[in-house]
Amino acid sequence: MRLFLVLAEELHFGRAAERLGLTASRVSQVLNTLERKLGGQRLFNRTSRVVDLTAAGRVLQSELAPAVAGLDLVLHTARFRHTGPGVVRVGLLNAASGVDVLSRAIERFEATYAGASVQLSTTPFDDRLGPLRRREIDLVVTRLPLDQPDIVVGPALSVADQRVVMVGRTHPLADRTVLSVEDLADHDVRRPYGLTPELAEATCPPRTPSGRPIHFVDAEVDDNAQLLYLLARGRLVHPTVAPFAAHFHHPDVVAIPLADLPPSSCALAALKGVDNPDRDSFIDVVEQMRPST
Repeated sequence: MRLFLVLAEELHFGRAAERLGLTASRVSQVLNTLERKLGGQRLFNRTSRVVDLTAAGRVLQSELAPAVAGLDLVLHTARFRHTGPGVVRVGLLNAASGVDVLSRAIERFEATYAGASVQLSTTPFDDRLGPLRRREIDLVVTRLPLDQPDIVVGPALSVADQRVVMVGRTHPLADRTVLSVEDLADHDVRRPYGLTPELAEATCPPRTPSGRPIHFVDAEVDDNAQLLYLLARGRLVHPTVAPFAAHFHHPDVVAIPLADLPPSSCALAALKGVDNPDRDSFIDVVEQMRPST
């Protein structure tokens, strides 16, 4: 059953065999056995170049996938009852916000459950939710707001991060003690790419309160070191939050409070409708340690 589902996803005997740790000929043999058990139904159309599901194969895939997922959950839950949580994979873009709550939650989680662990990984600038959607991670640390139909927002890690604007020390705005969104209209603004529409709007609106457009630059920034370099050179300004500015300090970059945007928060988020007792146990620990509003 699992072989059929993997082959239905890959539509390639070689790739399916690699995922399953089998040879392509063994995949073909098992598929032939399954087709015989189903009364000789052909589940795939196979040519030298193309592998595709038949109508019967598509029906079987739609019916079998939830059944196998349910069986996996039963077995995983049985193991969980006996051994407790295992590995929880958490992705985060940087360690600037919410890291205090996250670190303390990891420490308590691993101390409470013998053998449990949390694995941290970095999410890419331009694909922040991709690893979660591909199920490469179980949870992701994200800025709010986040309103995506397939993602549920969990416990907060920070609730009142001050908005700031990072600029180079020689930038015309560098001597200001406070800024407003209106001030940004006269300068090249770097708004992080890869943001959902609602988060992009919250990070920096496209127009000022008076209606002036804000010019967003498409600077090629692949990491925070490159961002700091461009800021220090006066190439752009960067609306962000105070924890980010404090964590990624640079001697030639200053952070100025941005007065007319509300404080920001960040939280854990998970895929909606996915059962994962390990993940849920870690979320319970975070809930106990989350900051007060």
